[in-house]
Amino acid sequence: MAEDVKAIELWPCGYQAPCKVRNCKAKATTIARAVDAGGRPIRQYELCASHAEQVTEREQGRGREIVRMPSKNRP
Repeated sequence: MAEDVKAIELWPCGYQAPCKVRNCKAKATTIARAVDAGGRPIRQYELCASHAEQVTEREQGRGREIVRMPSKNRP
């Protein structure tokens, strides 16, 4: 993720999509959205539960805030 990323929002995936990690065949359950200091989305990835947890751990280690968004507020 880019240096200007300040937080990662984790949204429930409300549509059918494969996990975006190479060679992963699992269904995406989470949308990981990178946002800047103003809350503007920079990029997003559809991820399976396992890869979403890996991203969460990695980005927390880099000092980024992890925000778990409720499903009823999905854009």
